[in-house]
Amino acid sequence: MSRLGSSALGRDGRISTGALLWWVVVIAVVAANLAVLVPAFTTVRLWEDEAFNLTVPLNLLRGLGYASDGTLSGSELTPFDVRISTGPVMLLPVAALIGLGIDPVVAGRLVGLAGYVLLIGALWVIGRRLGGRWAGLAAASVPLAFAADPLPSPIQTPVDVLGEVTTAGLLAAALAVVHRRPWLAGLLAGLAVQTKFIAVLALPAFAIAALFDAPGATLLARARRAWPRVLAAAACAAAPTIAFEIAKLAALGPAGWYANLRDFSWFLRGGGQRGYAVPPIEKLQALLAAWHLPWWLVAAVLVVAIVLAVLGLRAVLHDPRLLARPGGSSAAPREFAVVTGAALLGLLTFLIWWPLSMHTPSWLRHPAPAVLAFGPVLVAATIALARIALTRRRADSPSGAIPGEPGPTRSTSAGRSGRIVAIALGFAGIALLAASLGGRIAAPAYGAWETLGDQRAAAEDIARSNDELGVVRLASPWGGEVSVVVLSGAHAGLVDAGEAVVGDPQVWHESHRPEACDSLLLTGRYRVCAPPD
Repeated sequence: MSRLGSSALGRDGRISTGALLWWVVVIAVVAANLAVLVPAFTTVRLWEDEAFNLTVPLNLLRGLGYASDGTLSGSELTPFDVRISTGPVMLLPVAALIGLGIDPVVAGRLVGLAGYVLLIGALWVIGRRLGGRWAGLAAASVPLAFAADPLPSPIQTPVDVLGEVTTAGLLAAALAVVHRRPWLAGLLAGLAVQTKFIAVLALPAFAIAALFDAPGATLLARARRAWPRVLAAAACAAAPTIAFEIAKLAALGPAGWYANLRDFSWFLRGGGQRGYAVPPIEKLQALLAAWHLPWWLVAAVLVVAIVLAVLGLRAVLHDPRLLARPGGSSAAPREFAVVTGAALLGLLTFLIWWPLSMHTPSWLRHPAPAVLAFGPVLVAATIALARIALTRRRADSPSGAIPGEPGPTRSTSAGRSGRIVAIALGFAGIALLAASLGGRIAAPAYGAWETLGDQRAAAEDIARSNDELGVVRLASPWGGEVSVVVLSGAHAGLVDAGEAVVGDPQVWHESHRPEACDSLLLTGRYRVCAPPD
């Protein structure tokens, strides 16, 4: 059946069963995305990490430079704060939107939405190229199924003002063009690094992909042919970071720039955290549990997928033309190998680093860029290889016959059995994806005790009180109070910051406010207390 026929009408003019199933699944995936994205702009609360990130674009628009409130760095304005791990590629567009008069939360999540759309679009393009439209749809659906929302450091929605999803979008876009435009892949990967610096772990995968993508019989021959393209891609990848460092040097001066670089080095090595000693097995268990499915089921699916991928790969190595079967890959064998290999190496780099970095907490945010960008590509490649493994005709002769057997009967029987198994596995895959997406939607959101509307209402009351009292900064514990302080327009400090917050009123959630509180305002669940004596 032609691609047009398989996607629309059968030969008798009626909608085919395959086309009907296709559109049912497409509509379900779109509906699942809307079920998550709409609340992200209307009800999902702004949590403290997002609020902390928003202090940078807000201060930039106030004329205070590229600086955070320093909430985690002494509670004083901190230029180029290393504790803000989300980079300028995300925060500068947020500042531009806020400057146009858009609400800060909406502005931040609109930029996050652009990153998520880029991710989904790039995965669809790669998946369709590797394994046809079903592989493309599966690849584009995987990110929503990945639930990186457990406490204490969640990605609540795909559009949070955090950077991991946008980083994944840039990495996936880089993977989509690495075969044809390696310089553009380098630039996109460089932008990913300046969205979330952890993306630097993916750079070796792109470098190796560019090297092996060059023609040549030996590795040395490929290296000789590839080095101009590799150097161009490396220069493009380095450009965003060099530009940002030049901006820091100009703003801070040599001494300040060196101190910032030293602090960043500490943050990079330690992840900004202290006191953790997490066994690797705990992190792997967290990763297996991040799909709203039983961990043993996820593990079983992985085993089956690996077996089928290996069988399909063996067949393709024997006859690369199998990739180009109708409904399969439209990529040349070398492109298929380069893109899939880069995705595998990129994912493995993250999944080796994360469990072995036992000094970092078991937060799914850390491996999320690779899981979201590279994992779905491997899903698409596995679908393509599994289809070959299950449905190829065992042909050792041009006629398709197996020596010593009545060829057409056995070959046809084997092909039919393989197609039945492939269809059964396809329906099982759709069922697993539906269960995962359903669990993602039905799971209670982090911070369900309040909505974005509740936060805004409290922030408006606090803002009016600040205007009356002439307050420009409020102290609070690290938690939901920080979000309300930032939404009120005040600078956010921490109550334990010592001299830096002396004389600042304090905001406390009613559930854990201090007994000695000279109350200035009670609004919703929050109380503003006069500065302690």
